[in-house]
Amino acid sequence: MQNSLLLNEQVLQSADFILKTKARSFIFGRRLYQIQTQPLDAEPSLLFWLKTQQRVGAYSKHAILGFQHELGMYALLHSLGAHFLLPFQIVPVKKLKHQLFDACESQGLLLPDASPAFDQIPEELGVGQIKWLLLQIVEMFDELTRLGWLHADIKKEHFVVYEGRVRLIDFEQTLALNTSSLTTMNATPRYMAPELFQGQAKSIQSDIYAFGIVLLEWLTGQRLQAQSYEDWAYLHCQRLNIDLPQHFLCFKPLLQMLLAKQKSQRVDSFDPIKTCLITEIV
Repeated sequence: MQNSLLLNEQVLQSADFILKTKARSFIFGRRLYQIQTQPLDAEPSLLFWLKTQQRVGAYSKHAILGFQHELGMYALLHSLGAHFLLPFQIVPVKKLKHQLFDACESQGLLLPDASPAFDQIPEELGVGQIKWLLLQIVEMFDELTRLGWLHADIKKEHFVVYEGRVRLIDFEQTLALNTSSLTTMNATPRYMAPELFQGQAKSIQSDIYAFGIVLLEWLTGQRLQAQSYEDWAYLHCQRLNIDLPQHFLCFKPLLQMLLAKQKSQRVDSFDPIKTCLITEIV
């Protein structure tokens, strides 16, 4: 699989750039640009996204390191032959000389436009289609862990569909599986496994739990609600219930595997999840 976009400088220089950064990301020096290429000869116009990071000034050191880590992860995972990556290109932003760019932006991550995987309405899909979507995701997780890494930032926005297959994005927080010490806790409370609130390190099981939350919210059509970090801790550690619509009750055994509150009772690999999807859900 070809993971390099290999867009030439001329195409990028003539493209239309629109700044799409969210306010919170802007504060930390992150920039996200939507890029529309100009049609050349018989080639159609194409849509891309370019992510950059300010490297100096009063910006978050964590954001700068996270962005550099992500660039390194794309290169590493590509070299390892990962099948779940979008095609990508690491772009020397300074060479583009676009008026939107700041002198502090030196490199950018260029990705093609892709559809959010969980924007699909589950009621409009058959059980077989949902199973196929979930199996693709589990296979991606399995491949990532076999390559020696945790994603460590699972949320619905990080799953996209490109050329008919689900892909995984955003590798800023990936952790090596052999990481033994507790790193800075920067997880999103909505997706945090109970043990993370108790000070434990991220693990395969915390990624599995986060995936379970993504699936639960998608199948129910309801986002979990909490007002504070303490409320999120209470929700995940004590109050979370798996209450599915009648037509999706076949997925309850799967969600029980993913969302066990006790880490010792939650599955610790992706093989049982694949088996459940293939043999138990009809």
